[in-house]
Amino acid sequence: MNPLLGQLFALVTAGCWAQNSIVYSLAGKRVGSRSVTHIRLWVAFPVIILVNFLFTRELIPKNIPLPALLNLFSSGFVGFFLADLFIFRAFVDLGPRETMVIMTLSPIFSAVISWFVLGEHLSGIQAAGILATILGVMWVTYVEGKAGNSKKGNVKAGIIFALLGSLTQALAFILAKQGLNQDVFPVTGNLLRVSGGLGGVVVYTLMTGRFIEDFRNMRDRKALFLISEGALVGPVLGMIMSLYALSLAPVGIVTTIMQISPIILLPVDRFIFRKQIPSGAVAGTFLAVAGAALLFLFS
Repeated sequence: MNPLLGQLFALVTAGCWAQNSIVYSLAGKRVGSRSVTHIRLWVAFPVIILVNFLFTRELIPKNIPLPALLNLFSSGFVGFFLADLFIFRAFVDLGPRETMVIMTLSPIFSAVISWFVLGEHLSGIQAAGILATILGVMWVTYVEGKAGNSKKGNVKAGIIFALLGSLTQALAFILAKQGLNQDVFPVTGNLLRVSGGLGGVVVYTLMTGRFIEDFRNMRDRKALFLISEGALVGPVLGMIMSLYALSLAPVGIVTTIMQISPIILLPVDRFIFRKQIPSGAVAGTFLAVAGAALLFLFS
């Protein structure tokens, strides 16, 4: 493995998630988050098939070991479908900012599970780096959202759904890592993951009678443009980068770096959206960056 390169790929992934949070929020305000979650995979799927063909000269992946196929397909189902289902429900009951704070537990779940399942051990300094990064992200997320005391739904249910989202996201990455460990090309792995996620979303929307409605919402051309842009950056580029990262570095470190999207968004808020950044958010940023620096220096 090349941990340093894997961490750089994870950093690119975090940038992709930061971009996605902006464009998906704008699209969600126009057509609803459910339609965004569904349609983005339909946009991404043919693009990923094309990308896989350019790299492998195969439209349909061949000679994939059955265990790897099951792991990657399950990873997509858990990550793109179940985790998103829990996270978006937590957004409603608990609020986006509080949900993001709880989601920073995902790297801890990943590190613990990968220790038992994959035998990935972290040094004391790496564990300290993960802890510092997570605390920094939580600090920034809390301080930034403290002023937004919007009315919440069922807080207890929201906390449970956020925890389930954090846990299922961690499980999705563990499953992906297991699949990639069986000599599966990351681009092909992404195709299999998106297939699993799209399959879950299609079954769910058909069962709930929302399949056609989601496509009707795409009459909003601006929303469709935003979703398409986000799909190219997120499920296509971002997920390919994340799988390369997982194939090169420990799961706990990769998932920690991918959680720094709120940190990346701070300069965007300050210089593009002209928002005032609280001093506490700046302090949290320094803590998160220091933690990430430990991971890079002692990889």
